[in-house]
Amino acid sequence: MSDWKYDAFLHTFSVLVDLFFREVHPRGAWRVPRTGPILFVAAPHANQFVDGLRRVGLLIAEKSVHGFIGWGSRQTGSVPVGRAQDKAKPASGLIYLPDPINDPTLIRGVGTDFEKEAEVGGMIFLPSVKGQSGSSIDISKIVGPEEIRIKRPMKGYVPMRQLTGRDDVDEEGNFANKELKGPKDGYQGTKYKLAPHIDQTEVYKAVFTRLRLGGCIGIFPEGGSHDRTELLPLKAGVAIMALGTLAEDPDCGLQIVPVGMNYFHAHKFRSRAVVEFGAPFQIPRDLVEKYKNNERRDAIGGTLDMVHQALSAVTVSAPDYDTLMCIQAARRLYNTGKKLPLPMVVELNRRLAVGFSKFKDDPRIIDLMDNVKGYNKQLHYLNIKDHQVAYAKMTLPSVIFTLLYRIAKLLVLSIGVIPGLVLFAPVFAASKIISHKKAKEALAGSSVKIQGRDVMATWKLLVAMAFAPVLYNMYSIILSIKVYQDHLWGYVPAWVPFWLVFIAGWIVFPAITFAALRFGEVGMDIFKSLRPLVLCISPSSSYNIQKLRERRVELSEKVVKVINEMGPDMYEDFETSRLIADPFRADGALSLAKEDGKTEPTPPDSPHMSRKNTTKSSQAIPRNESFSNIGAIGMFATRPPSRSRSRSSSSGGGFGSGGFPLSGFTSLDSKEGFNEASNKIRAAMRQRGQLRRRKSGKMAAAGLMSIFGGARRVLTGSARASELFPQTRPDVDGEDCIHDCDSCTVKYPRHFKVEESHPLYGNIKPWSTHVLVATSKSDWHRHVEDERGSVMEAFGDASKPSNGRLMLSASNMPTPNNRPDYSQPTTILVLPAFTIIENVTPPAVPSLITKYISRAPTTSDPLEPATLPKTISSSRSSVGDMLVRPCPHRVIVLLCSHRTRDARCGQSAPLIKKELERHLRPLGLDRDLDDERPGGVGVYFVNHVGGHKYSANMMIYRRPNAFGIDEVQRAKLPPGQEPQLVKPVVGEEDTAGDVGAGQCIWLARVRPEDCENLVKYTILQGKVVKADKQLRGGFDRTTGMISW
Repeated sequence: MSDWKYDAFLHTFSVLVDLFFREVHPRGAWRVPRTGPILFVAAPHANQFVDGLRRVGLLIAEKSVHGFIGWGSRQTGSVPVGRAQDKAKPASGLIYLPDPINDPTLIRGVGTDFEKEAEVGGMIFLPSVKGQSGSSIDISKIVGPEEIRIKRPMKGYVPMRQLTGRDDVDEEGNFANKELKGPKDGYQGTKYKLAPHIDQTEVYKAVFTRLRLGGCIGIFPEGGSHDRTELLPLKAGVAIMALGTLAEDPDCGLQIVPVGMNYFHAHKFRSRAVVEFGAPFQIPRDLVEKYKNNERRDAIGGTLDMVHQALSAVTVSAPDYDTLMCIQAARRLYNTGKKLPLPMVVELNRRLAVGFSKFKDDPRIIDLMDNVKGYNKQLHYLNIKDHQVAYAKMTLPSVIFTLLYRIAKLLVLSIGVIPGLVLFAPVFAASKIISHKKAKEALAGSSVKIQGRDVMATWKLLVAMAFAPVLYNMYSIILSIKVYQDHLWGYVPAWVPFWLVFIAGWIVFPAITFAALRFGEVGMDIFKSLRPLVLCISPSSSYNIQKLRERRVELSEKVVKVINEMGPDMYEDFETSRLIADPFRADGALSLAKEDGKTEPTPPDSPHMSRKNTTKSSQAIPRNESFSNIGAIGMFATRPPSRSRSRSSSSGGGFGSGGFPLSGFTSLDSKEGFNEASNKIRAAMRQRGQLRRRKSGKMAAAGLMSIFGGARRVLTGSARASELFPQTRPDVDGEDCIHDCDSCTVKYPRHFKVEESHPLYGNIKPWSTHVLVATSKSDWHRHVEDERGSVMEAFGDASKPSNGRLMLSASNMPTPNNRPDYSQPTTILVLPAFTIIENVTPPAVPSLITKYISRAPTTSDPLEPATLPKTISSSRSSVGDMLVRPCPHRVIVLLCSHRTRDARCGQSAPLIKKELERHLRPLGLDRDLDDERPGGVGVYFVNHVGGHKYSANMMIYRRPNAFGIDEVQRAKLPPGQEPQLVKPVVGEEDTAGDVGAGQCIWLARVRPEDCENLVKYTILQGKVVKADKQLRGGFDRTTGMISW
């Protein structure tokens, strides 16, 4: 690696980064030592190759070292690293644990050939499940073609569930039933991948040599890029590099510098980023001695703990995306003063995230997070941003004037934007299409990515780098040809040479595009501010914004109150070390430390990196940028000093001002060090202040939105959520309807997450008839029509009913022989007819559809008795006529348990069923699968019904006034008294007068704690408890309303 190649490459890409990102703020760059070997550990790796633009030799995945990326990595001295996951390939057969209790390291295969496909030292990779990466383990011994041993037992619910098929596994991977030694009966195993042994000896030697010679190495210790909100488990390589270097040369002075890559919408064009350098630390000598004395596991584990803690101090981690959004909303609600610089925003987010992690089970935090989520949903509903709520304070004339003024500005700016937008549109389109395609490919090949967004910025840059020069060259050629033909319609003088026009095109067209970029930023900011102004003018929406503003004020006070109450429990010097002033403090001042020696608040379990012995004179500098030890270390980062601007300054930013008041340092290494530090600080702060004042007139952009996005949709005739079913009200149904069950006996697993931000209501396909096929099992092929030889397959091949769409579901209803045997006749349940048909075979399905289902009542038919046959003959059936009888249940509850489609359904359905039966049992309404006593509630598992991400999905079919208490007002009953249930029975002689189901209430996001009220109000009385959060749709034949 030569310096001039590195500098040229870095200069080129720094220009591209400046074009892609609107702001890139380094923070704490002065912490980087000027001399000596440094191991930079950066996380999270959220932007693939864009993360790597630092002045160090980076470790790069070997699979990426090809083409342009390979050439660039060689110019910057990167070290290629082979990774097992990159070489993993699907292997033949299935694998399982034959004895997970007594011999958990023995893996047995079915149809495998380990002797040919696997190797000792290689790895086994299990399939990933939605939201969780697959587990991997090293191979220690190959016993035979169908048996291998792994180095250590698998841990955790998912891998043990995959390798045994058993349901009695807890979150740690332990089994409840110790008597059952093997896997689940009939379980054949799981698919898997095998990777060869990767010899990293040469890589480690190259790293050791470079570090011992005083060089710098950069590594992303997570092992690969991803788009998660929390750090992945760190790989051991970073610890081996540090310990191996120190083992060879204990006095080399190796220091590890954590680097936090904090992005704001990393995959989007013109987004923002903060690169934070943490305090450097060294590996303790006792860990190095352990490493040298073959106690490597302890040494590597201790080093990884230190690295993880250091990275946690410079990154913002949250357990999921929704929590991260709530944390950011809480930060905005807490800061009601001036706009904070990005580094301070990141610091506030981090402290709030640490606080949430520590107090997440505190009732105050739970209640606050629920309120913040509700506030975020209201913002999403109105399609506005939090800072735009303030428009509600403006008077109507001010709003109208501001709207007209901004529209005029937008029209003026469009003159400079439209030409460049048209010229560069092909590049925008190509980069978007290709980046989305590559994101899908990366997602398909990764076990840790969620949406694959981490590769999008890289591909947008690469496509633009390749396509833009070709496009500008084409424009210049077209311009030159036009000048050659007719001197551009006579506008270009005849003396202008042809070659000059071509060169001028290469100057003019990029200049037009760049001007469009600069004008477009301002114009986009103005355009996005128009919608809230329009909403403020509209009488129907201005009231909503006004109420939202009032709610924001109340919520802001609540956020500040909770932080002020819990902050001292988190940080001992909470009051004296605030990043911003208490928004509701009487004097509005920012408290500063009164004494020397104060320590910066450090999250629990952080490494020893607190800011100790801070001098009094440095307290005017922000907490995150103390220069007490500046005489001994470098001031600026090692990036080439190509341009002086705010993004290359190491200053952490202030509270909306251009500089910080600095008093003289009272203690430094020397007088010369003091003078040098003072001059550099004053110059940097002066320059930073000038740049910030220049930029103060520009507005921030957050995303394109339509001016008319709030217009109402055209009415379709479908019922609104508030009209379809009656909803519970405390004044009618009592206070219990607003409280979840406090005696719930089951809970979802800790890792169980569902989508909670999308609107639910109306997002279902219409259906006319619903057929449930008894299969005596609770999981099926991905598409039940693929169950060979089954009645479901016959339905898939048969013609459609004449009375509308048929919804087909496989269910765990018992077959006549109680076995999942498709060669025998089975039973089906037809809804909303509420009839059971026995003796059904696949050949009889066409007759069944023609003679019965097409004549059965549908979801949109009036609530009237239907004349239907009691027997159905079929010339193709070899087992006789099909027999029809009424379903004995008053209510049918269907739960999606299709774990082949989504593991969450396989987890949620049994738990919800158990909790429902607990509440139905005291009422005498619970029914086992074979229990057909009339007047009860049947709870069945079914296959995919749509919307697994909203698990648990529940469909409730009810007969009209199922238990005779639909009109009862519980609030008017004496305390402790429950309404008397009426359980009418439909007998064989009443089949002709049976009207079937009156309602189907389709719910989602059902949790165990909801079950008590679901039984009490929904199953018994047909009322919806949480319509805004759980109602997906349905029908009510008594009122003639449907949701589609």
